[in-house]
Amino acid sequence: MNLPDHAYMSAPRRSLSALWLATSLLATCPACSSPRPAASGQAPRAGASALQPVGTAPTLPSASAANPTPQTASPAVAGTSGDECNKVEIAFAPRVPSVFILVDRSSSMFERSLWNPLKDGVLAVVDALDAEIRFGFSAYTGAQGMQCPLLTALVPFADQNYAAIKRAYDMVTAPQYKGETPTSLAVQEVTKALLKEPADGPKYIVLVTDGEPDFCDDPNPTCSRDAVVAAVQSAHAQGIGTFILSIGGEVDTAHVRDVANAGAGQPVEDRQMAVQYQCPASMATYAAASGSAPFFEPDVNDRAGLVSALSNAIAGARSCVFDLQGRVKIDLALAGEGIVELDGKRIPYAATANEGYRMNSETQLELLGAACMQLKQPTTQRVLIDFPCKAIELL
Repeated sequence: MNLPDHAYMSAPRRSLSALWLATSLLATCPACSSPRPAASGQAPRAGASALQPVGTAPTLPSASAANPTPQTASPAVAGTSGDECNKVEIAFAPRVPSVFILVDRSSSMFERSLWNPLKDGVLAVVDALDAEIRFGFSAYTGAQGMQCPLLTALVPFADQNYAAIKRAYDMVTAPQYKGETPTSLAVQEVTKALLKEPADGPKYIVLVTDGEPDFCDDPNPTCSRDAVVAAVQSAHAQGIGTFILSIGGEVDTAHVRDVANAGAGQPVEDRQMAVQYQCPASMATYAAASGSAPFFEPDVNDRAGLVSALSNAIAGARSCVFDLQGRVKIDLALAGEGIVELDGKRIPYAATANEGYRMNSETQLELLGAACMQLKQPTTQRVLIDFPCKAIELL
């Protein structure tokens, strides 16, 4: 049979720059002793495998600049229920994110020698995370009286997309005109592409820019910033988050913070009601106080710092929802008897609260509140999900 996408995690998966997880449900029941193999001649997709015996530790790659020293996950011993029965490891797989990397291609990116070091850092991170995230890519600019926005080197979403992104990125050159920064218009175009992605996975834009936004006509900066906030808020309302990296030190930090908050669904402050007075056509939503979403202002010439910032941003794309893809189900009456740990820290069952873990259905587990936030930290290495034999039924 064909294994469903993302249903089971294989032993030799690439570590995601200390970003992804060794994740398993440890089932201990006699019914699990005869797992169904994949049909002859049908190899699992990358990141999928048939059921594996407990005790087979994932083989993790050696460390590199974009892939810090991983912590080898040592599978816990199944059988917390005390049952004497065969042990089988079944993956509770996280939903695979779709992440679109949108890079500013304005003239200043080349004039200030930011393009090449940024490209090296972006490609290092995409290479490290390629096995676990569906990436898309484009560079954007535009010009007054010409196409605005102009998205070049557009790479549609795909699994294992590093090679295509590298080819496209390597072909991008400086615009032969005054390349502008129509960020709001570019975000709107990328949002359309993300809305075509599968609905069951998280969706994000990683926006990298060195300049203040415009509409290719150098307008009132307050209104062009407002348009970016509106575009990012609209994307979030449609299920698409946005992370922003500002490079080069010339973008107003307050604006970077506003975009980060808009991308996380947090409030954005209209400081001194500037937007209300200057931009009557505003479509953004503002509040009396600002949120606290993370944003990133790395030094593009500090490669390690740049790679770290990109990795930290993409860490936020981790899904807090884990699926069994219809192969195993949990008795919801016994949902509280599971053991869920993040890097060895026990996560409580949350039957009625918004902290801990809960079962959304017989085949779907979700981490809530602080547990979800911890999962999204790039330092988090491993999730353990362990249910006793009596709570598990193979389908």
